[in-house]
Amino acid sequence: MKINKVEIKNFYSIKNVVLNFDNFKSLVLLEGKNRDTGGSNGSGKSVLIEAVVWGLFGRTIRKSTEEALINLYSKKECSVRITVNNNVVIERGKKPTYLRFLVGEEDKSRDNATNTQKLIEEYLNTNYKVFLATTVFGQQNNIEFISATPDDKRSIIKNFLNLESLFSLRDSVKKLKSNYSLEIKKQAAVINEHNKTIKELDGKIKKVEELKKEVEGKYDSTILDTDLNDILAIEENNRNVEWQIAGIEKEIDALQDRHEDLANQFRNPTAQEICDKCKQPLDVPYHPKHVMYLIRECEASLAEFEEQLYNKNNELQDAPIPSSQYNKIIEYKDLCSKVETFLLVKDETLRKQEEAHEIKEDHSNKYETMRFWEKAFSEAGLVKYIIRNILKYLNGKTNFYLSHLSKGKFFIEFDEHLKEIITTGGREISYISLSGGEKKKINLAVMLGLQQLLTISHKEENNLMFFDEVAESLDQDGLDGLYILLSELKENKTLFVITHNNYLKSLMDNVRTLSITKYKGISSLTRR
Repeated sequence: MKINKVEIKNFYSIKNVVLNFDNFKSLVLLEGKNRDTGGSNGSGKSVLIEAVVWGLFGRTIRKSTEEALINLYSKKECSVRITVNNNVVIERGKKPTYLRFLVGEEDKSRDNATNTQKLIEEYLNTNYKVFLATTVFGQQNNIEFISATPDDKRSIIKNFLNLESLFSLRDSVKKLKSNYSLEIKKQAAVINEHNKTIKELDGKIKKVEELKKEVEGKYDSTILDTDLNDILAIEENNRNVEWQIAGIEKEIDALQDRHEDLANQFRNPTAQEICDKCKQPLDVPYHPKHVMYLIRECEASLAEFEEQLYNKNNELQDAPIPSSQYNKIIEYKDLCSKVETFLLVKDETLRKQEEAHEIKEDHSNKYETMRFWEKAFSEAGLVKYIIRNILKYLNGKTNFYLSHLSKGKFFIEFDEHLKEIITTGGREISYISLSGGEKKKINLAVMLGLQQLLTISHKEENNLMFFDEVAESLDQDGLDGLYILLSELKENKTLFVITHNNYLKSLMDNVRTLSITKYKGISSLTRR
């Protein structure tokens, strides 16, 4: 990432400053003069660094309130505009609050500042912590690797090694694992429903088999093939015939009684003849021939009715089964017509169940695979593996810088848990027992070593580095070593150095100087 220019307006003590970094190369000494209080403290030198950090990330290095951030005299329209990579502009303001992100002529600002900031960091391939740890060294930067917790150390390494993508992959893996888990549960529910359906179908098929056995054992095929309407027709016909037979039998009974009476009349001639029409005794004496005539007439009628009775009895039909018992046949026929459907549905359900088992097994395998990769992409997996494999590089680079700063007095080595082992003269010593100057040397060497990790992580290296009072507490050997390091680093970057140390200044006597002067509360730049 190449920072081309910063334009500062009403930010802390600066009212209006434009600093074009393209105009500076190599090593630059930042000096200050505070005409309000005398001396150089409070002149606004560090404000330049703060402006760059705030412009890029919306955060200051030192803790600050919005009221302190905005210039005391203007009290509004605070803004920092930074040009990066020649065509990227980030403009941030307070009172009013705004954030704009321009790439060329295209405004890529999102719906809110949080989303816009996220896009900026993705585009520039850096973030606040990485920028501070690789660009800003000194009193304001409180990112101290050695004193950090193991989790914070791993987090810093992750940022330096550009491992965020691994954790985004882990998030994707976790999402996939969750989706596979839901699909497994879904298919388990489908399988359970299919089991219920198959059980119900087996029950119906079993019932058909039991009913077939019962019905087919009791009734022959003729009965089973008989239609209910035919049985009802037979029963209706028999009822009509039986009613007619009852009428004929009644007529026969009456004729038989008549025949018996006439026979008695014939055997008893003293009896009076009865009129066949009115049923009254005749006045004329009984005549045997007339009685015989009536007997023969009665017998003829009896013969006629008996013939009718015979014919009607022949009209009676035998029903294969009473209609009252036909419900079993109906149920039998109904289930027989459905049993084929039951079997087809069962086969289809079994197929779907097998398909659900296959899907469940497939997603179970994928779920287990995602479990593996979730662990692999965790800090206990690939991150730990990567850290283990970059230790040699990190330790080598750190000790390269430390050898310059301490004249070979100290040696440091990190293990795979990023715990440091510091030795001097062949014996191990505790970091907490070191003096302030010794700690500063080691911390500076570690941060420079971490900065070199960017060269193997494909992150954007910055064209600038700021050293703010890093010489404080260093002895002469440390200062000599620091100047050697600055001389090496300036080959590839522009270094801005703030220091009150006269010895270090004397070593930088021939470098370009950028002065910032504060007068009546306003800081302004002068160059020489």
